[in-house]
Amino acid sequence: MNNDNEILEIQNLNFSYEKEGFALKNINFSVQVGDFISVIGRNGSGKSTLIKTITGFINNFEGQISCNGKNIKEYSRKEFAKIASYLPQSAAFIESGLPVYDILLMGRYSYKSFFDFSYTPEDKRIVDESIKIAGIENLKNKELNKLSGGEKQKVLLTLCLVQLDITKNLSGKILIIDEPLAFLDAHFQLDTFSLLNKLNKKQNLTILMITHDLNFALKFTGKTLLMDNGEIVKFAKPENVLTKEIMKKYFLINSSIHMADNESFINYKIL
Repeated sequence: MNNDNEILEIQNLNFSYEKEGFALKNINFSVQVGDFISVIGRNGSGKSTLIKTITGFINNFEGQISCNGKNIKEYSRKEFAKIASYLPQSAAFIESGLPVYDILLMGRYSYKSFFDFSYTPEDKRIVDESIKIAGIENLKNKELNKLSGGEKQKVLLTLCLVQLDITKNLSGKILIIDEPLAFLDAHFQLDTFSLLNKLNKKQNLTILMITHDLNFALKFTGKTLLMDNGEIVKFAKPENVLTKEIMKKYFLINSSIHMADNESFINYKIL
């Protein structure tokens, strides 16, 4: 049952790949407005499959997924794109010779009629504000295929902000990301998480994100969902999920939790 503070609800979700034999099994959880959730687990645990069902890339599942109290299968593609934006893991490697600014204008597609190919001053204002918030003013006139992997990732994250309309109230909108740190160096990793943290804290944007970096999950996210073999093992505060016992059992690592500058971090090694 949906309540006013619930943006996403997954009920009795089951899905299986016929040829691969993998399945999501009896997935149940809800996401509240303003949550910043990290989804963790070893490779093959079902993280990306779960995200693909929530974003509609997989729609032949059993059970129900609701966004803002409405079954996601009842949304039109454009209607759903205005409240939920998805950044896949491989997005940093999209190639295009178009300038970044033109790429970002495409984020306004869900606000256009089918035959409307023009961009209004309002469209450009939203793109300009998204560029400012993301801090990519130096990239807007460059061609996308001339950028580094980290720069592309920031541009495509900015595209998500354009799609959601960063100038409006974000409390009823959700950003869904599959491993934003893949292939990025330490500078871009910290920069990306800092931007996501700012959007979550200052603009109440709900974020659901797969990550393999357990320390970033511990530092930035408010809840952590651990998956294994297509099932949810635990869904709680990061410090209650990222314990020595759980990391040894599900990640095969010995670990210890330390404090520095009033923040926790994990020191670990593979068994």
